[in-house]
Amino acid sequence: MVGTDRHWSPFYPAQRPTMADLIVDNATAEEVSRHYGDFWRQSTIIQGAYESEGFFPAMGSGGIWLFFTASPLINAEGRIVGAIETLQDISARKRAEEELRIHQDSLEVTVRQRTEELTHAHAELAAKAATLQETNEELSQYAFVVSHDLRAPLRAVRNYADFLREEIGDILNDEQRGYFDGMTTALKFGDELVSDLLDFSRVGGEGLTVHPVPLDEFLMELKNELDIPPDAELICDRGLPTVLAERILLRQIFSNLVTNGLKFNHSAVKRVEIGLASCDHGFCELFVRDNGIGIAPRYHDRIFKMFKRLHTHKEFEGTGIGLAIVKKAAVKLGGSVRIESEVGSGSTFLVTLPAVERNIQR
Repeated sequence: MVGTDRHWSPFYPAQRPTMADLIVDNATAEEVSRHYGDFWRQSTIIQGAYESEGFFPAMGSGGIWLFFTASPLINAEGRIVGAIETLQDISARKRAEEELRIHQDSLEVTVRQRTEELTHAHAELAAKAATLQETNEELSQYAFVVSHDLRAPLRAVRNYADFLREEIGDILNDEQRGYFDGMTTALKFGDELVSDLLDFSRVGGEGLTVHPVPLDEFLMELKNELDIPPDAELICDRGLPTVLAERILLRQIFSNLVTNGLKFNHSAVKRVEIGLASCDHGFCELFVRDNGIGIAPRYHDRIFKMFKRLHTHKEFEGTGIGLAIVKKAAVKLGGSVRIESEVGSGSTFLVTLPAVERNIQR
């Protein structure tokens, strides 16, 4: 402001040097800081110029924010003979920065609240999972005990029925023999059901210990153990990988799949083939392919559930538990099982299991 010594008055309530005054007086950095604190800096554009910003409550209707730059005026000899100070109203920018800060604070509060809620929810979920695990273990143990205890009375009834038939068989008429046949069939089914329930409960038991299992060797043993009928064949490809598994669970998986492939089959020569589909990322996918009756895609999920039979007991014997055992055993081993099948085109079950690293093709 030219022609007055009150150029400070629009900005400050009491007389004090402006930034232009300090430049003219060749003030040191310490002297500038005494008046402007930490809210000033040397200009990176104009040599010898200072920049600062501040809020001036006496200006405007509610005060304004100003950004100002004070630059020295230098004569031909290089001496400072004056200074020029430019002002820029940055109130709008400051309001925007304040609104952004408020939103950021609000966001931080929201994030903290959501984090606390998620932590609490995770703790509750973990507690429920532990309770569920305990309940499942109790149910498996209960199923094991009940199934085990049912075997003795079922076999006793079957034995008594056989004894009675031997003693009075000569005087039975055809209708009465039919009653005995029906009772024998029902008792046989009950014994199979109890046996399958025992197998299912054992799969869910604790104490899983996995070991490297060479599939070539394992499947050769399984093939010798299974009762393959004369009109059927089990083909096991050679050069199969070594998987990390428990042999009992592995037997449950492949014995059930082979048995089903031969049972649900009307081919003149029933055939089941076991081979390698793929091996990568620490897992191997094995296929169990049959030339049986096939399964419609809409039933592909249903068949892995307990007691979900697609056929009557007269059409095909069984309890409806076998594939549930397969799925439970595969999951227990850290793998999975799925099916690819169409009616009349056979079925291919794909079993994924953890593999020993040296099997993996990089």
